[in-house]
Amino acid sequence: MKTTEKMENKHEKKYLRMTLNERIQHFLLLSSFITLVITGFALKYPEAVWVIWFRKLFGENTFELRGIVHRIAAVVMVADSLYHIFYVIFSGRGRKLIIDLWFTKKDLTDVIGTMKYYIGKSDTKPKYARFSYIEKSEYWALVWGTVVMTVTGVFLWFNNFFLPIISSFGMEISTAIHFYEAILASLSIVVWHFYFVIYNPDVYPLNRTFITGYMTREEMEHEHPLELEEIDKMEEEMKSETEEESIKKDAKSVSAEPESKTTEEKKI
Repeated sequence: MKTTEKMENKHEKKYLRMTLNERIQHFLLLSSFITLVITGFALKYPEAVWVIWFRKLFGENTFELRGIVHRIAAVVMVADSLYHIFYVIFSGRGRKLIIDLWFTKKDLTDVIGTMKYYIGKSDTKPKYARFSYIEKSEYWALVWGTVVMTVTGVFLWFNNFFLPIISSFGMEISTAIHFYEAILASLSIVVWHFYFVIYNPDVYPLNRTFITGYMTREEMEHEHPLELEEIDKMEEEMKSETEEESIKKDAKSVSAEPESKTTEEKKI
């Protein structure tokens, strides 16, 4: 039985969710974000247990190294973000991504419907398209957070240049905003995003889409049923068109046969 199940899973149809390009973007964002969180809070809480462990590991140059690594990670995140802007403007798939991530009236009804489902007021859970209201909220929160962290981070990095422009008070505000936005971003990822891709019983122990780029039909039926319906409809239409073209070709070949026979008979 187990062998049969494995063979069925191996040949199960897969649906593209993230291209290699998009997975690389996600990996750069993921790795740079985690690095920024660790190196950033290490500066704010130098006496924390995990920071002391780093100090023992790297010695006297720990905080100098921390600053270098933090800045490198910041450059990677900003570069990745700039490339993403280029991607969503100049590629067809990128433009479609933004269209699908934009909020619609259905998202509001989905929020209400989902709440009713979770508290037992409804027996059916709303059907989501390519992106649910949760994924859309995460994406636009990330966009906002990246802009805020980049701007305030530049002020703090090049403080000698910006200090005469925004004054010490402006620097203090930038520091506060940078710190509290870092807390907010960290909590949103650890509490919210990690739950939906790791701890959610539907995907536990890990949603591997960001690694493989594909989802199974069962996963699509559960998480993105409306998108699956659209894909099935398109495939049916393409199948019908192919069958029609095949029938027309067969009809032409059949009608051409008598003509060729007549020509041969005349020659004889």
